Amino acid sequence: MKRSCIAILLFISTLCYGQKTTLIQNINFRAKELKHHLNKSGDSLVLSSDNVIYKVEIFNNDFTKSFEINDTAAKIPLAEIPKGRFVTEVKVNQKLIILTLIRHKDISLADATPDLSSDNSEVNLAASFNPHEGKEKQLIIPIKVAKFFWVIKKINKGHSSSKITKLADKETVEKMIEQHKIDQKSKAGRLNMLTIWEVYDTSAFLRHKRINPNDYTTKDAEFFNSTPFYDSKPQKEITSS
Repeated sequence: MKRSCIAILLFISTLCYGQKTTLIQNINFRAKELKHHLNKSGDSLVLSSDNVIYKVEIFNNDFTKSFEINDTAAKIPLAEIPKGRFVTEVKVNQKLIILTLIRHKDISLADATPDLSSDNSEVNLAASFNPHEGKEKQLIIPIKVAKFFWVIKKINKGHSSSKITKLADKETVEKMIEQHKIDQKSKAGRLNMLTIWEVYDTSAFLRHKRINPNDYTTKDAEFFNSTPFYDSKPQKEITSS
């Protein structure tokens, strides 16, 4: 009950935070490493973390804008974000933290105020933004870090089955493949299946997955390789030693 009251108070506080923009904060414990709020004028999103913030992407069905950060702090200008509700994906370390922005009115570049002196927490924050970049050029921007992998693991026990899907780094994937090969030699794991694909831009891939929920793994793109990196087949018989 106490946690619910706190969540409601945080939600109400975000709704009342300025007329230009509303930020609905992510209060999930997995997002606690990312400090995020609007500046006092409501025309910038302020982010900071102990870990590196690689990228911020703000989008909905009609608009997409990306910001390369590669720093532990950033102040994201919202001057070019039109009115509407937007998903904001922040890539921190190896996680994607999701925020929600609601733009109540357009902000012209002339109206966007730096506001660096009004809040000590915003001083020296690095803005990674070029107002002259076109929206079309920012639809797909490669992340300047090691690529990730999309994993689908099917666990078949004969009478029941389950499926695990997730993004994983190369070290995790190598361990999963090694364990899967061991499991397939056992009676309990011989029907299991493991398929892994290379992902070059996680934000673009997740958006692609939402738009194409039924066939996203078969559509090749700049940010995704539809040819599996690893694809196992269930073993019909237990390998004898």
